[in-house]
Amino acid sequence: MEHPHPMKDFLVRAADLPWVPQGSSNVWFKPLRISPATGSWVNLLKVAKSGVVNRHRHLAEVEGWVVQGHWHYLEHDWQAEPGAYVYEPPGDVHTLVADVDDPDHPMLTLFSIHGPIEYMDETGEVAYVETAETKLRRYHDYCREQGIAPHEIVF
Repeated sequence: MEHPHPMKDFLVRAADLPWVPQGSSNVWFKPLRISPATGSWVNLLKVAKSGVVNRHRHLAEVEGWVVQGHWHYLEHDWQAEPGAYVYEPPGDVHTLVADVDDPDHPMLTLFSIHGPIEYMDETGEVAYVETAETKLRRYHDYCREQGIAPHEIVF
């Protein structure tokens, strides 16, 4: 059966991509794929020291696979460890806490995000919305600031 939207295969070498700061000096993302057409993106998230990624709500499902380190959500009673798969349904609100014992072994998780994320302030109001477009802009801005050419990650 012929696919209605043929496209070519892509190989993205994560080692060739920069770690882009994500709002704090301890949290970075490495974009592997961003699709403004579908509103989705895939990235590695790295947290170098124990700390918190702000409370947020996913407007679409998210899937995660823990590569290294441990983390948990303040709102749930489980701990994610290497090899764990995490599914987050649309509407889930949580605060990610990275449990990093050794800065040489940061928390690394591969996330596949299927729609916008609403980051909330301390009162529960939406402070910022992350979308595929804002993620791509943040990546391109960082590459420009560092004087490096962005890699092809839009597909």
